[in-house]
Amino acid sequence: MEPETICVSASNIHHMFRKLTVNFALTLGVMLLLFAGFQSGYAQNQAPSAEVPFEFVRNQIVVQVKIAGKGPFNMLFDTDTDPSAIDLVTARELGLKLGSKGYPGTGGGAETNLVYPTKVPDVVLGNVTAKEVLAAAIDLTQLSAKLGRPIHGVLGYSFFRDRIFQIDYPASKIRFYAETPYPGIQNMPNTVERTVVAFRYENDVLIDSVFVNGEKMRATLDTGSSDTFALTPEAITMLGLEEEAGNAKPETSAGYNGEFKGKSGFLKSVRIGRLYADSVPVSFWPAGTGHDKKKYQLIIGNGFFQDFLLTFDFHGKLVVFERFE
Repeated sequence: MEPETICVSASNIHHMFRKLTVNFALTLGVMLLLFAGFQSGYAQNQAPSAEVPFEFVRNQIVVQVKIAGKGPFNMLFDTDTDPSAIDLVTARELGLKLGSKGYPGTGGGAETNLVYPTKVPDVVLGNVTAKEVLAAAIDLTQLSAKLGRPIHGVLGYSFFRDRIFQIDYPASKIRFYAETPYPGIQNMPNTVERTVVAFRYENDVLIDSVFVNGEKMRATLDTGSSDTFALTPEAITMLGLEEEAGNAKPETSAGYNGEFKGKSGFLKSVRIGRLYADSVPVSFWPAGTGHDKKKYQLIIGNGFFQDFLLTFDFHGKLVVFERFE
């Protein structure tokens, strides 16, 4: 039986929705004291403003929300969807006003799945409320079937913008913060236990310096991907892995545009700042599966993130990886 992965992210789900973006010993001692104080003190100083549970279903983050006072609805929590998405049937049942014309959605899969611009009056996730959330109405039937449960929508950039949230995978909790729980971390040295990475947002959460098998690449941080790592067709060529990808084990994935066939194998190494992993699983995404001409070459997904306490600061454009003790 072929393995399955679910890669639901579709950055730039529709082009209409592009976002409106001294003494050395003494010095060292002071740095160490500051870092030690930072290590021990940040959590007590910054309590979350809200905390919500999630289910981890086939490496996908599923939360329950209410929309316009109705629900609950199952929605994916996806940093790589722009703006957000709502199932077409659900949108009609809620009486949402849809654009009169549908446009081909982008993302995984070789089929054509039309999206219709809409706006959700309010989305309530625990104690977190977002008003007038831009969304794309799209048929999520195939995605629901792949996950084995109804998926009514996807929380994406139109929900996340300017928010700070932390995903605690072992505890199955998402915490929201009014201010960063890591004050000043960008001025602290990275370690193998805690690493901060700056990102920029261009319809995807992009980081510019990830090294794959020693080759520098651009990556997207995608909580809507069930993979550990995935390579675009461009990346496969850059790394000279065409033969290996062709001979790798077949797998079936699902995206906004239906199922698509890929291959699964292993990479020698991936390095993100001070974080290093070797002999890691990877999905090879061939041409024609919805991953051509991307702004990135590597997709980093929940298979990798689940080993960390992962904090996204969309206001400061920082992400913090903290290993569990």
